[in-house]
Amino acid sequence: MKRYLSIGCFLLLAAWQFGCSKNNPKPAPEPEPIRLDRDTVSSWLARSSFYITDAWRFAGKDSVDMFKADTLLKLYANAAFLNFYISKGDGQIMFHGGGSPIPNTEIPGNALTFSLNIRIFLPTEMNLKWNEEMGTLGVETARTTSYFPMIVPGKKGYLEPGSFNVKMSMEQAKAAVVKPSLRFIYEDDDPKLGKVTYKITMKPMYQYYREPGQQVSAKYVVFP
Repeated sequence: MKRYLSIGCFLLLAAWQFGCSKNNPKPAPEPEPIRLDRDTVSSWLARSSFYITDAWRFAGKDSVDMFKADTLLKLYANAAFLNFYISKGDGQIMFHGGGSPIPNTEIPGNALTFSLNIRIFLPTEMNLKWNEEMGTLGVETARTTSYFPMIVPGKKGYLEPGSFNVKMSMEQAKAAVVKPSLRFIYEDDDPKLGKVTYKITMKPMYQYYREPGQQVSAKYVVFP
């Protein structure tokens, strides 16, 4: 009898513990932050061109599409195609000194096509510096230029590690289910809105045609 009583108590205790574990599950551990490799990022971005596809501002629960809020920004995005001069985490962002969207008559699907000047690059005054603590690429504005009048000196941002998705070739990008892109983030204090966060998404541009011997212009494609 005592043996059965002991077994019954054990089963009741086990059932109680099981019930408690269901009602009070242990919290899932926080995922480890994503860290990027300096040399991998540098080699994949070096001398690569990017098209800014969207820019958003977040303040509390409110979000604003900056391309709609300031239509001048979209005009800049369609005229200033960024180019990364970077080696081992250090460098600067330049932009093609001449370029514009062109009708897509050659690439199947909904790809975007552009004609770019591949000979002249102009400064944006945005410097690149690897952030070892965050494990990602940092960017800081040095000064305002006539090319980029919206640049405010001293602003700092960073490449969002989880957004880094760059393919080395046009064929890889075209075949990818999730098309390549990356996102830069910077936070600021707005006099009216308080703390705000800006998120700027860019997509890599791939050269798909250049006339033999042509040293000035080439055609590029972006996969949306």
